[in-house]
Formats: sequence, C-alpha cells, structure tokens
Amino acid sequence: MSSQNDERHSFFDNAKVGFGAGLVAGCAIFSSFLSIDQQIGIPHGTFYKTIGIPMGVEGMGAVWIGLMMHMVVAALIGICFNLAASYWRTFRIVTIPKGILTGAVTGAIVFSLAFLPLHTMVMMPILESELTSSDSLLNILPEEKEALLELIANNDFVLWYSALLHVIFGSVMGLMSGFLLHDRYRNVTRIRSFW
Repeated sequence: MSSQNDERHSFFDNAKVGFGAGLVAGCAIFSSFLSIDQQIGIPHGTFYKTIGIPMGVEGMGAVWIGLMMHMVVAALIGICFNLAASYWRTFRIVTIPKGILTGAVTGAIVFSLAFLPLHTMVMMPILESELTSSDSLLNILPEEKEALLELIANNDFVLWYSALLHVIFGSVMGLMSGFLLHDRYRNVTRIRSFW
C-alpha cells in the first residue's frame, strides 16, 4: 500500500513540476509570439487571432482565447514532459544541461508533430475560408482582415519563427524542470557528469 501511495505522490509531484515549468516557459516566450506581428508589420495580437477566429471568436476575445490556449497547452506539454522524463530512466532530468537538451528536443517534437499539422491543415484553412467567405458569421473589421491576410501571406516566416520559438520554449521548460528537480537527483550517479 505504501508503494502505491509513493507512486501516486511521485506522479502528482512530477505533474506539479511540469505544470510550473510549462507555465514559466509559456510566459517566457509570450512576448516572442507577439514579436511575430511586429516583424511582419501588423497589429499586436494578430497571431493569437489565428487561434481564436477559427473557434468563432472575434476581436480582442480572439486574442484572449489564443493566449489562454497557448498557456494551457504550455502547461500540458510541461506535465507530459516531466511525467515522461520521470518514467524513462534515459530521459530523467538529473542535471540542468540535460533538462535543457531534452526540453529543446521536446520543443522540436511538439512543433513537428502538433503545431505544424494543426497550423497548416486545420487553423489556416479555416481562417482563409472565414476571411474569404461572404456569409461569415463573424464581424471582422477591414483592418483586422487585412492584417490576417498579411499574416497568411507571410506563413513561411511564421513557421520558421515558430519552430525556433518552440525549441526555445522547450529549453526554458527543461531549464526550469532541472532547477525544480535538482534536489531530487542530487545523489544520482552520472555518466560523464551529464547523463
């Protein structure tokens, strides 16, 4: 019975560490996602509208939905990352450099397996059809429509920049996980002081 309680306690501890690390990393790159808009020359928050508008929300509500979804997904990625790292010995975050490296790899995996397909095959087609449709239920202002069309036109830049930001997100998440788990793995023997 004691081992079951320890496993449950360890599960929740790892989930809490992942939640915190994911939120910190999500907050750390929040302004970087806003810089996508600045570099293209469109109003701030337009990138987040690509999440909110396909969900049927317009204006500032679309920006808030995009931001909230960004933070929720960041926390979920952090939880999954730390739970996976705690169950597989090879990925256990015993040092901060290993946390950064495994986090960066996780960010690249999340970009390629989750963000890229969702962005290119779901969100962009819905957004394009919403912008070109004459019977749209949303009241998108002409300035908003112009900014969103500019964002769609610069989709290659958005994808490259997002790939970089996902790797940075993963690195920060791994760094924070390494900080939070440092005491737990202090006495673990390491191979070449890294693994």
